[in-house]
Amino acid sequence: MPKNEHIGTLNFMSVNNLEGNSNTRTELDDWEALIYVLVWLGTFGLNGMPKHDSVTDEHRRIAGAKIKYWVDGKTLKDIAGFKRGDLDNSSSFKSILNQFDSSMDCINVLAELLIMMRNTLIDNAGCSEDGRGANMKQSFNHGNCESSASKVTPGSFPPLSKFALAIKRRDAMNTPMVDPFKTRADMAPTIAKELLTMLEDGAGYCRELLNRAGTERNEPNATN
Repeated sequence: MPKNEHIGTLNFMSVNNLEGNSNTRTELDDWEALIYVLVWLGTFGLNGMPKHDSVTDEHRRIAGAKIKYWVDGKTLKDIAGFKRGDLDNSSSFKSILNQFDSSMDCINVLAELLIMMRNTLIDNAGCSEDGRGANMKQSFNHGNCESSASKVTPGSFPPLSKFALAIKRRDAMNTPMVDPFKTRADMAPTIAKELLTMLEDGAGYCRELLNRAGTERNEPNATN
C-alpha cells in the first residue's frame, strides 16, 4: 500500500494507514487490521455494527463499548491515537476483551488467541525496547538501545553532579520520538511468520472443538 494514503474500512485500518505517515507499509499492517476485525466480531457479533438508531439496544451497546472510538474519533489521527493506546500494553488490550459478548460460544478461545496475537505483533520478543508497544516513545540515546527517557534516574549512571544529570535529562528530552510501528517494520517477515503459525494452530484447535461438539450432539441419537 502506498504511503500517505488511507485505504480500507475505517474500523479496521492500521495505525500507519490512519495516520498516513511515512512508515513502510508491510504485512504487519494487515495483521494489525485482522486483530481489529476479530475484536470487533468478539464485541458485537457476526452482524457487526448496526445502523445508528439511538433507540436500539445494539446502538446503546456500541455507545458503551471502548472500541466505539475506532469509528467515532473526530479525525483519522484521533482514531489512530485511540488504537495506539488500546494496543500499547496488555492491560489496556484486555480491558477491551473484557467487553466481549459472553453469550457467544467459545468466546474465551477468541480472546486468548487475540492476546497471543497482540503480544506477538506489538511486544515481539525479538524486537528492541524501541520496537515494543504502540505509543510513540522518547528514547534516551546513551549507547543502549533498550533504554528510554522514562528510565533515567539518579541510579542509572555512575555518581554525577546534579548539573551533569540535568544535562543528560535535557539531552534525553531532545531525542527524536521513536515510533515502534516503524521500528518493527524491519522484522515484518519474521513476525508475520510467527503470527501465521499461531493462527494455523488456533484454527486446528477450533476444528477439534467443532468436531468434539458434533460428536457430543450425535451421541444421544446413536443410543436411541
